[in-house]
Amino acid sequence: MLPSPIHAVGGMSQTEFYRGVAAAARALSRSAAAPPASRAEAVHAALQPLFEAVPAAATRACRRGCAHCCHLPVGITFAEAERLAAAVAARPALAARVRAVAAREAGLGWDALVGTPCPLLDGESACTVHAARPLPCRALASSDAGACAAALRGSAPVPCDEAAFWRGLGAGDVLAQDAAAPGHRELRSALAALLAAGPTGRAAAFLAARPVGAEPAG
Repeated sequence: MLPSPIHAVGGMSQTEFYRGVAAAARALSRSAAAPPASRAEAVHAALQPLFEAVPAAATRACRRGCAHCCHLPVGITFAEAERLAAAVAARPALAARVRAVAAREAGLGWDALVGTPCPLLDGESACTVHAARPLPCRALASSDAGACAAALRGSAPVPCDEAAFWRGLGAGDVLAQDAAAPGHRELRSALAALLAAGPTGRAAAFLAARPVGAEPAG
């Protein structure tokens, strides 16, 4: 689930998409009875080698302190939201920040979130829950940090690592077929919903969060 202004280019999309689908399906077949967060963890572990085993991996500009892509809205699945929520809930100050940001930005449309920092960033522009980050954050990579910065200012879109992007998209499609809570929701809205939810009704809380691409009501 990758929003503009960053996009993938090239012609290998179908092949790479189904590589991601196959890897995620295998991981889920081995963890079908596990809780949602554990299923997400299994898929993330299965996909990480695929994100690294691409020709463009050697030229990536992505590193700690580079957070341009962390200023884009992100769509996540229920299992990924559960994994993130568990990591965030263990840090009360971070959980409070996520809830506050989600409440403050609840009226913004999807496009208006472009340029707003992810509430999971720390003061050094690094993800505070990097190990639990969702597939869009894992799959998105660029060889030009300057071009990423320009994209956020409204210049030309940035070509990203196409193979990694489509593999992540395929895996995300598999996770999004969750019978209890299908589809994707915007990250901060979904996280806030699950942090506020009790042990029951969590799927319903996720489904009530901001849909991907949603614009302001009215």
